[in-house]
Amino acid sequence: MKTYHPILAASLTASLITGAASATTVYSNASAPGDSFTEAGTSSQGQAVTGTDFYYNNVRNDGVAGINTNYARSGNGSVYLQTVNGPGGDSSKADFELLASGTAIGGNYFAAGSFGTLGELTSLGYDWYRDSSSTNSAGQHPALRILVDADGDLNTTGDRGGLVFEIAYNGSATAATDTWVSEDIFAYNAGDGANLWTFGAGMTFAQEGYGNSLADWVAGVGTVDANSAVLGFSMGVGSGWGPFEGAVDNLVVGFNGSETTYNFEVVPEPGSIALLGLGGLALIRRRRRA
Repeated sequence: MKTYHPILAASLTASLITGAASATTVYSNASAPGDSFTEAGTSSQGQAVTGTDFYYNNVRNDGVAGINTNYARSGNGSVYLQTVNGPGGDSSKADFELLASGTAIGGNYFAAGSFGTLGELTSLGYDWYRDSSSTNSAGQHPALRILVDADGDLNTTGDRGGLVFEIAYNGSATAATDTWVSEDIFAYNAGDGANLWTFGAGMTFAQEGYGNSLADWVAGVGTVDANSAVLGFSMGVGSGWGPFEGAVDNLVVGFNGSETTYNFEVVPEPGSIALLGLGGLALIRRRRRA
């Protein structure tokens, strides 16, 4: 059993282990209705989700990111994401990121380690939601990004960037609204993986992007290949979008066949935790008597 919130481990974490697959519940910093991290200024800021490798990150111009109850998915919560017409125009932004050894620099967070290589990545997926109140482009939804260090050398940082999944470059012009959509990145293109565009990684912006599958990137496109280090994963919205409301949940990440599904929930009120703890003790006593 694995959880990122030790006080809840005995009674709240829904961990299911089947072979090499496991499920982990990641809880908000605050009790209901949960977290709502925002930054009014133009400088990207972040906040750690206590006791985890997850971060509200790159939040600026009144963007919002937080595990809260706005769009409950597989329990009482999910990761809420919002952009607005910020002070810089439509430049509001908000991300939710899983980072290897996340380190705070200037209020934002960056990876100082890696989870493995791009060639070792064997599963990736997530659930996303777009509210019909959103007035940004109809094809936009929370994107999923693989954050990479192109040459795999963590001591050189000029070649860092990401591979980005969006349905607009995978045969869907319009994002579904008011319903949860589950994506399996490896299920696209007959198992070659979804088309992913790129930013950074020591290449010209979007170089060779938009038409290359995950398998293409692993085989070697530009500076990215199977040996590129995976620094983390980012789910986010903006910038330049305009008003958007939605959410993400159930991030699936796997390396070398070992897979974890991260479910995001709102931590219960202290009173509820105490009741659940008492319930767990009562169950233990009953088992001992039996």
